[in-house]
Amino acid sequence: MTRKLWLTTTLVVVALLAVFAGGAAAKSATHGAVGGTLNIDLPNDVDYTDPALDYLSTGWEIEYATCLKLMNYPDANGAKGSQLVPEAAVGFPKVSNSGKTYDFNVKAGFTKFSNGRPVTAANFKAAFDRNADPKMQSPAVPFFSDIVGSSKSPVSGVKVKGSHLVITLTKPSPDFLARVAMPFFCAIPTNLPHDPNGVLAPAAAGPYYIASRVPNKSITVKKNPFYKGKRPHNVNQINYNVGNSLSATYLRTQQGATDYAAGGIPPASYAEAAQKYGVNKSQFWVKPQIGISYLAFNHDRGPFKGAKGIALAKAINYAIDRKAMLAQGGYLAGKRTDQILPPGLAGFRDASLYPLKGPDLVTAKKWAAKAGVKQGQSLEYYTSNTGSAPLVAQILQFNLKQLGITVNSHLFARAVQIEKEGTRGEPFDITSEAWIADYADPYDFINVLLSGDNLHDSNNNNVAYFNNPKFNAQMRSASLLSGSKRYSAYGNLDVSMMKDNPPWAARSNFNDRVLVSKRVGCFTFNPIYSVDLAAVSLK
Repeated sequence: MTRKLWLTTTLVVVALLAVFAGGAAAKSATHGAVGGTLNIDLPNDVDYTDPALDYLSTGWEIEYATCLKLMNYPDANGAKGSQLVPEAAVGFPKVSNSGKTYDFNVKAGFTKFSNGRPVTAANFKAAFDRNADPKMQSPAVPFFSDIVGSSKSPVSGVKVKGSHLVITLTKPSPDFLARVAMPFFCAIPTNLPHDPNGVLAPAAAGPYYIASRVPNKSITVKKNPFYKGKRPHNVNQINYNVGNSLSATYLRTQQGATDYAAGGIPPASYAEAAQKYGVNKSQFWVKPQIGISYLAFNHDRGPFKGAKGIALAKAINYAIDRKAMLAQGGYLAGKRTDQILPPGLAGFRDASLYPLKGPDLVTAKKWAAKAGVKQGQSLEYYTSNTGSAPLVAQILQFNLKQLGITVNSHLFARAVQIEKEGTRGEPFDITSEAWIADYADPYDFINVLLSGDNLHDSNNNNVAYFNNPKFNAQMRSASLLSGSKRYSAYGNLDVSMMKDNPPWAARSNFNDRVLVSKRVGCFTFNPIYSVDLAAVSLK
């Protein structure tokens, strides 16, 4: 969960999306048939419905329909959907102070919050201030750490001057506009409580708002009666049903009892769905994503500390069966990898580091010996309890048993797994994760997921707890660069980390496979947020 000026980055996205934009296109709907209720099945609940804390891809689908942002992505398929456009701001911001000051003129008279309150520049400042409150432990923090005074709430580098929101950075940043378009920074009521547990149903100023949420049971999203903007808002209501198994959801979607299998279907059923409905024709859609699946090694724990920890990380990278693990995801799941950056992302350069076709146990055992692995040594493994995750856990257990290592698997609901692994001090050694680009820049994979500068007590994205001073410095340096120098620096970081001190065992890059019911008439796949709920219409 996913789970994205910056002109050079946009060109990369365009190149990547051209791969699938040229095929059979979805029926893109900026405005389709109006009315009705869209029903969605989720096997597990989202982590939060609070924009300061929500960080699952399924949650961001909802945020895309409910959030009002300074800059946003259009409701469009293919490359067009990845190009930033002004939303609450009047045009692109005025940039001054050698690229460090951004002046947004906020005029959002076309909408109000779902509680009837108007939207002003102060509502955007409130989002920055709330994210910065240490009590919130917001995962947004790494994305605005270069704003002046970002470590305190209120943030001194974010000021309101009439209708203008003026943001001052500590240094020029090539990806700032893409970051400010993330749901973390959408307009919120100025009096929204600073509750670290999150607000279940905050007022929103986008086309829709969250009317109610019963954790682990249901989420109800309704059309914002005050929204008169250009974005589509076709269905009247969206009902999330939480807790059905993937098998039940597959059957319900085929029968029309639910309209979107948001958590997927059984891995073994994807080939059947492709044969029954075709690919990218009407009900079964397959779109490549800028993302990666990986096994993160907890560097706060003894087994992965020091020189022996590096040797153990290399041993596991040689020992795992990436081909078998990917196969558990079913038909068209993705492509194997041994690197941090996904192919097609600026900075990626292919390097043959670890075996992709199957384990190299001879080399793995040599590194295990250097790590001092003893027969019967155990590692604690966290993963999800749905989809292919339990099967991948069995493969990992078998692979590491060949090295004399016992893997104790702990299976959780996805949101619970994320909460546990994101809490520093949680007793796991390895956790299974997947990451979808927030925006298409290598910073979002290297710095966000692996910089020790971003570690805090909870809600960590760096679940490897990787905190290497040498690499931290190189990440900071790379983030200041632009153009080819930026991408070259990140490409070098990718290869050197995975080769010399692997924080992970990277597994695969993946596709988004979406099954919808025959009731769905218009379908738009936004390359940043996946299914565009606001653009869906029903027959």
